[in-house]
Amino acid sequence: MATRIGVDVGGTFTDLVFFDEATGETRVAKGATTPGRQAAGVMDVVGSTVTGDELARTAYFLHATTVGINALLERRGARVGLLATAGFRDVLELRRGTRGDAMYDLHYQPQPALVPRRLRLGVGERILADGTVERPLDEDDVARALELFAAEGVEAIAVCFLHAYAFPAHELEAERVLRRLGFEGTITLSHRLSREVREFERTATSVVDAYVRPAVSSYLDRLGDGLRDSGFGGEGLITRSGGGSITFAEAQARPFETVMSGPVAGAVGAGALARALGLSRAITADVGGTSFDTCLLVDGWPLVKYEGEVGDLPLQTTWVDVRSIGSGGGSVVYVDESAMLRVGPQSSGAVPGPVCYGRGGTQPTTTDAAAVLGMLAFGELAGGLRLDIPAAERAIDGIGDALGLDRDDVASGVIAIAAAAMAGAVRSVSLEQGEDPRDAALIAYGGAGPMLATVIARELDIASIVVPKHAGNFSAASLLGQDITRAASVSMIRPLDADAIAAACDGVGHLRRDLEERSEGNRVAAGARTLEPALELRYLGQYYTLTVPWPEPSPGDDPALLAQAFSSQYQKVFGHTLEAPVELVAVRLTSREPLPERDASTDRDAGGEAAPDRVHQAYSFELGERVEFVVRDRAALIGQPGDGPMIVLEPTTTTYVDAGWSVRVDPSGALLVARKEEGR
Repeated sequence: MATRIGVDVGGTFTDLVFFDEATGETRVAKGATTPGRQAAGVMDVVGSTVTGDELARTAYFLHATTVGINALLERRGARVGLLATAGFRDVLELRRGTRGDAMYDLHYQPQPALVPRRLRLGVGERILADGTVERPLDEDDVARALELFAAEGVEAIAVCFLHAYAFPAHELEAERVLRRLGFEGTITLSHRLSREVREFERTATSVVDAYVRPAVSSYLDRLGDGLRDSGFGGEGLITRSGGGSITFAEAQARPFETVMSGPVAGAVGAGALARALGLSRAITADVGGTSFDTCLLVDGWPLVKYEGEVGDLPLQTTWVDVRSIGSGGGSVVYVDESAMLRVGPQSSGAVPGPVCYGRGGTQPTTTDAAAVLGMLAFGELAGGLRLDIPAAERAIDGIGDALGLDRDDVASGVIAIAAAAMAGAVRSVSLEQGEDPRDAALIAYGGAGPMLATVIARELDIASIVVPKHAGNFSAASLLGQDITRAASVSMIRPLDADAIAAACDGVGHLRRDLEERSEGNRVAAGARTLEPALELRYLGQYYTLTVPWPEPSPGDDPALLAQAFSSQYQKVFGHTLEAPVELVAVRLTSREPLPERDASTDRDAGGEAAPDRVHQAYSFELGERVEFVVRDRAALIGQPGDGPMIVLEPTTTTYVDAGWSVRVDPSGALLVARKEEGR
């Protein structure tokens, strides 16, 4: 029987989960993330955890990476040239009038465009919205642009012409001209990525794809070569921003789909856990070294948007609605100019890391505050890392000297500030959808999620917490069961009537054929494909849309019923409806092919017997003072529920259970932490 490997690369740690279907063994490991050489870092963790024979028997290597988003955020992508319809070269810089979180920032400055103006060139051509060719493509304009691009060292060219989402002939012709004239770099054509209207969004998507493609492609080449050289003969899969996975080859052809690869894996896995536990509403709390990621789960499924955003750049692709803020275990603690205590968003990262890691860090972090408060018990972490708690105390004392506060006041203040920021992100992802976070369970994972879970839940007045099995490596573990998923869409703007329904049915057929073409040559032995059609609708005269599932498309479907479903969803999201006709905007189709079912019933941990209970002094946020906490191995809780104050130890994370909470192990292996009722 085969094995599977899941590897998730975070900002601080690279997590691995190995599952052997023959023996049922699950093995977890962590290694320091290696910025600038991620492929080598991944291979280091694989080589130190998995034998050559086990790697040779591995059928699937499932991966979540930060290469794409790092290239964008750090502006380390390719040198890109843009060809646009003459008169539209500046659409990338004109943008939209929205500012997001910076709405009230009087000093707001948008980020510079990924392509400077001198490399954004207009090309003589024009196809009208009805397909009429008003002006043929001017090949001389393309040639002159290529001459400039060559002089400027352009590595990738993005082509985005007006109305190419529906009529791509001129984009295809421009590609042929560029190749005929000798351009050997990557060429991104907008219609191959998106068949939707909105010129700025389509242009931004095309430029992002061209910008990150060399980085993602070369990374996957290096990783694939390293795996094959080590004996791996299976299929490499990478997580999409919209959930599910695609092959390495597809990711190299469509790298814009992998920008949010990392945070999404855990959200999808948390959804599967929520379904198994029967949780109708849940919210994830993924706390890593550099960031906090949260996602709302409704009936066990993460919410999916159909346009994402990185910085101020929109991407026309499916996007699991994960909200991220710069607050994690490595967030730096400092005193600002106003003598206020601040936590993040700056991070100590993998190098040097928190002061208590003993790797050269000098600035205190959230992890240092937790260590000082005793939340990490005796300071024995995964991978044999033993914390230098006296060094953390000295770093926290330095902050206390500046503020005139004692050690516990500073450290507890740091944790409270971090938890408040995380609670704010949770509120944004839930309240915007009309969901009250108090009605949801908090699913906490990541290296620091279980440590902060009861503090975050206290801030939100949440009474139920779930800590998954292998919580510290949960995103990597979640990769093991990812479906092969592809999505496509096409704009189709018209009144929602019988003619629109018939056209939408034809659109679903075209999209199905597009997805089948993209899956040709796929070597993954996936299961039966399922299709999920949907309609993007809006009220006539509005700009923003909502997507309504359309499970069984038929030309005879009643438009009034679809309009009613849209209005019900609109009421839930916005709190009202409009007396206006409903308009069809786009048709969407998602295909899913499950991997061969993994027999998780044999899943067992590699490890020994549970250690005896110990006692440790730690700070209680419920009581506002230091008290004795029982320190217990997770294995000792099986069949023996307990009450806080308690600190639960396991190989990849530490769960801090404050006073006033109880904890037990569910048959699924998850820890269920619940607030005890008053008076009991």
